[in-house]
Amino acid sequence: MKTRLLCAVAWSLCSTVCLAKDTNNDGGFTCLFDGKDLCGWVIMGEPGGWQVRDGVIRSEGEQGGYWLRSEKQYDNFIFRVEWRVSEGGNSGVYIRSATENDPWETGYEIQISNAPRDDLHCTGSLYGHAAVSPRSDESADKWHQFEIHCQQHHIKIFVDGVQCVDFDQSTSSTAKDKPLKGYVGLQDAHAAEGNYIEYRHVSIKALD
Repeated sequence: MKTRLLCAVAWSLCSTVCLAKDTNNDGGFTCLFDGKDLCGWVIMGEPGGWQVRDGVIRSEGEQGGYWLRSEKQYDNFIFRVEWRVSEGGNSGVYIRSATENDPWETGYEIQISNAPRDDLHCTGSLYGHAAVSPRSDESADKWHQFEIHCQQHHIKIFVDGVQCVDFDQSTSSTAKDKPLKGYVGLQDAHAAEGNYIEYRHVSIKALD
């Protein structure tokens, strides 16, 4: 009974914090991470694979974090996130993903990597569907920013303020049947032990 009461109190506090975040708009953007906890996110994997430390979300290689997803689904939106990855690191950001099957199969993955890769699978690419042009800065241990615009079938990706992808899903031979609505998500450190990925300043703006 005591355990249930503590859980209920914790859930109430978390809900209050999340409500405060939801109403903290900046130019129409809603903050999805307050720098303190993972309230508002659902862990799709081992909880121990994710940490909140020094104001950032952190995942380290081989800890089983898999991915974090938003509580809500989004269709048309602008999504912003800053990220930092280790040398040899591999991760990504998911959009319009579902919980059935892997998120990069049901939706899209915007790749994060500083390993040698072609333009269709490098940082900023709509992994396997749209190559980058131009190539982005892939420096390790440095903060970078994604800004992802989704409007119906149209997807634009900006890395550090420079547009590198302009994709029309309706004309794609590989993605035309993908859903136009789903979760946004953060991939874990999808690499060997010793690698890491960090995220901060995560926000979203819903569009009509």
